[in-house]
Amino acid sequence: MKLHTLGPAETDSAAAAAQYCQTHPALQVAYHPSFEELYAHLTKYRGDQLLVPAAYQSPAGLSWGQLHYRYLAALTLVDGFLYELAPLVLAELPTRANQRAYVHPANADLLRQLIPTAEICLCPSKITAADQFLADGRYVITSQAALPAHLPLRIHQRWTVPMLWSVYLIN
Repeated sequence: MKLHTLGPAETDSAAAAAQYCQTHPALQVAYHPSFEELYAHLTKYRGDQLLVPAAYQSPAGLSWGQLHYRYLAALTLVDGFLYELAPLVLAELPTRANQRAYVHPANADLLRQLIPTAEICLCPSKITAADQFLADGRYVITSQAALPAHLPLRIHQRWTVPMLWSVYLIN
């Protein structure tokens, strides 16, 4: 049986999946480029499992709770566990003149509170947000490990975040 979740291997979802598989060794992890892609193709994965964090929010603004109810017929909640996210940071490249900020939708509200002037660009993962930020952004909320140490970054804030992870059976 497969455990479907967000990839690549550097994501918190991948780390949470690895943790879960330690106590469920029959599962094989399958990574996907976005949770939207996973939800759109659930029928392909019948009989497998889905791992999603409770803080997940789709680019369309749907919360974990809304998706939980929307997919009641397609998904059965079978387990849950706590697993801490990799340390998060709000970083800035002050040498960039733009106000572009890359962020996963779940962290967009937090970014709006902290940098109200930011032009927010949503990304499917914090790893993608880091990559886009490095290309042309000024701000990012991402995993600290996703940022190169050699850049002249200004770190505005750091967070340690425990997360609740949901495991669903795909019907």
